[in-house]
Amino acid sequence: MPKLKESYTNILNKLITDKNISEAEFRILCYLLMRAGNQDICYPSLNTISKDIDISLSTVKRAIPELVDKGYLKKINRKRKNGSSTSNLYKFTGKVYGTG
Repeated sequence: MPKLKESYTNILNKLITDKNISEAEFRILCYLLMRAGNQDICYPSLNTISKDIDISLSTVKRAIPELVDKGYLKKINRKRKNGSSTSNLYKFTGKVYGTG
């Protein structure tokens, strides 16, 4: 196998053929996996997700709760010290890694 010159993201093969998630949900899930790197969490803003993968903000806002409801993600609302909202933290479940 040739040595890769770019970075890459490992994605469970089962997710690629998973008919339970839409194309937009799959792209968003892949993006979040990319942002997480070797971690099981990431916290990009909805606007960042939308801009980086060129999916409308309204689609991102619909897809994230679907991924949570379907058991791929846990969403943790975060607050600043002054009480204002900041980006959510997304934690992957075992379903994304093939352990759940």
